[in-house]
Amino acid sequence: MKNIIINADDYALDDRVDAAILELADKGVVTAASAMVLSPRWMVAARSLRNAPLSRGLHLDLTSPFAEGKRADHRLPTLIALSHARRLDLKLVRQAIAKQLLIYEEGMGAAPHFVDGHQHVHHLPGVAEVLVDVLSDRYAGNARLIGLRICTPKIKRGTKAAVIARTGAERLSKLAEEHGHITNTDFAGVYDFSEKASLPQLWQGWLDSAAGAWPLIMCHVAKPGGGDADSDPIRAARIREYDWLRSPAFAALSQRASAQPAGWPQA
Repeated sequence: MKNIIINADDYALDDRVDAAILELADKGVVTAASAMVLSPRWMVAARSLRNAPLSRGLHLDLTSPFAEGKRADHRLPTLIALSHARRLDLKLVRQAIAKQLLIYEEGMGAAPHFVDGHQHVHHLPGVAEVLVDVLSDRYAGNARLIGLRICTPKIKRGTKAAVIARTGAERLSKLAEEHGHITNTDFAGVYDFSEKASLPQLWQGWLDSAAGAWPLIMCHVAKPGGGDADSDPIRAARIREYDWLRSPAFAALSQRASAQPAGWPQA
């Protein structure tokens, strides 16, 4: 059997997302969830997450509607351009990271098991360095116990996955190694969210090829009802993923692939 971290992104986005994540966690399918603590419903949502049987993390957010009006916020293309041009206001980035860690702690009563990023902003140049520095300042020797998601697939998994990796994953991986952070050993779950995407085929490929001791596959799930294309452009994909992950077909596929859902190792 090989351990697979199955991470559901966007906890606290809305009640339908949260319900799907918690149900799949209870079923032993989803083993980690990363929370959008800028959501106005975070403190209510945190109550249910505290005792859920999974690893819990911060979904660092600089780009969602929840982050609008926050001084470190930019639309993703602008944020990527500024970060690679080394023109980010790192003081504001530091403030944003520290604030979200504080809000997370207020909801969970503890530090996160891991940190990743909404739209993978946590590994952008400048953001990655500040993130590791803030974790060190805030948690001292215990900072190394906080996992960092590395968005580097170990084999070719499509153009979109390669582009995501090239926006900063290698640098974050080096920083994590230098500072002793736990990291995932492989990364999968990237696709175009199209209704034509074959989830059975995608997941078979991801499970069969998952490499290392702690590979991670991200997912985005929601129960039907609530949400719309304006507020959540991938709502339909979330519902399809939820239906797939709770299906007997997924359970059978996991068994054939000798895949054992597991949380982050330190948690």
